[in-house]
Amino acid sequence: MKYYSKSYNKKIILTLCIIIFLIQPTIISQSKQIKGNQYYLNLLSETTIFTTNIEIINPRCSVPVFAIKNSTFKIILKGSLPTSFNVYLTTAYETVVDDIWLPIQRVQSSNSTYEVTVIVPVFTPVELYNLTILINNNGVYQKLTEPRCVQVIDVFKDTFSFIHITDFHIGDLRGLSESIKETIGWKSIKRCIDEINIIRPDFVLISGDLVFGQLYPFEYHREYKVCYEMIQEFDVPTFLAPGNHDGYNRILEDGFSYWQDYFGPLYYSFDYGDYHFQAINSYDMSKIFRLTFLFIPLNWGGSISDEQLNWIEQDLQQHSSKHYIQFMHHNPLWDTGKDSLIRKDYENRENLLNIIDEYNVDMVLAGHVHWDSVNIENDTIFITTTTPESEIRVLDGYWGYRLIEIKDNNIYKYNYKEPKYSIPSYHLKVNNWQEGRLAFVEFTNKLECDIICHAEVIIPAGEYQISEGTFIQQRTQDRITQLFISCQVPADSIKTVFISSI
Repeated sequence: MKYYSKSYNKKIILTLCIIIFLIQPTIISQSKQIKGNQYYLNLLSETTIFTTNIEIINPRCSVPVFAIKNSTFKIILKGSLPTSFNVYLTTAYETVVDDIWLPIQRVQSSNSTYEVTVIVPVFTPVELYNLTILINNNGVYQKLTEPRCVQVIDVFKDTFSFIHITDFHIGDLRGLSESIKETIGWKSIKRCIDEINIIRPDFVLISGDLVFGQLYPFEYHREYKVCYEMIQEFDVPTFLAPGNHDGYNRILEDGFSYWQDYFGPLYYSFDYGDYHFQAINSYDMSKIFRLTFLFIPLNWGGSISDEQLNWIEQDLQQHSSKHYIQFMHHNPLWDTGKDSLIRKDYENRENLLNIIDEYNVDMVLAGHVHWDSVNIENDTIFITTTTPESEIRVLDGYWGYRLIEIKDNNIYKYNYKEPKYSIPSYHLKVNNWQEGRLAFVEFTNKLECDIICHAEVIIPAGEYQISEGTFIQQRTQDRITQLFISCQVPADSIKTVFISSI
């Protein structure tokens, strides 16, 4: 993989378009399937499954919830809910599956919306879970599952980290200008996800342009499905905000309708400890301004509606004791009038900046431009992060993602290299080998800094020791033990960790 910009031949790109469309594979691995409690799976196989109009509105895989042990969290359901139902968690996409049944504390209803408050048992392992609602209607069952939407934790930490990644552009062919091999099948995006799983931050923020939506009819129908499957590959919670490519208004396809079907709200907020995060829709304009003619959108710049602007301010007011971090697609420092055929300016940009200044927002994360930048204005850190796959628009650019570290509740680090650079992809890798009760994990770190790497090992059931590093978690089921280990790997080095039975 080469990390510099190259010009490309548009005719070649268009010629390859149909080829890429035909040969790109399904993203989600066959091994990653949602599993459930075996007793109830057996029960369901012996009974009738029925369907209703019930939906899980919150939490979602795109707006997950942090649930502390021995505390409660809320589930929002929409539709006709019978009086008899149960709620349980299953370990998300793991070989060894934990099933955790959640006692229901109360149910409150308003019209066709239900707020279900559940208790997280104190013995629940720290893990990312799928959420399932099991409905019993006189022996006829419905099972609703939302994957990767509940992260169980012991406590909120004062020292934590998260990844900012942006501009997936699933379906975009412009990455061919950087590497044909790694663009086909979205290999470079999958590689970024693999590397983020090696780093294993506390969560991931994705700030728009997840899909492309600009090449052929009914493109969104395919790209959103692939994007949804790809998000399931993350081993940590993921929070999403939309970009312009996610919301074009095309013939018989409105990108934001697909977004709401697959990912839920176009803007929202959440807390992690003393930090309050706002996911902002910076392509918030009416359908007519989101029109796309053939391959050409009317606007691809930023916009914040008055309604959303009011929500942003009111939401900040309600969380006045917090630190604030916003993530969106278009950086509000820059007007985007040139990103419009009718020269439509970034609506409410100045008003948003005034709010950011008034409420002392700590950090604003954005994408859109496909390069790294850091600007500090009135003590607010404005960051843009490069793309993991599309074309690079600057000479010093490359594909990558950004690691942001919070230490003792203060922003500690946000650059891989000064003064602005994110982590380049294709620099981290893990290889496993296992034979009987012996195994090793080989960590490769080509970065110019030390980094803590994580790995998972599947081995016959038993007790084990490691040559160095730390056991994070161990789970055993059906003669199989699943080990999670971490190890600090020095810059530009390969480290091997040996695992043996005790």
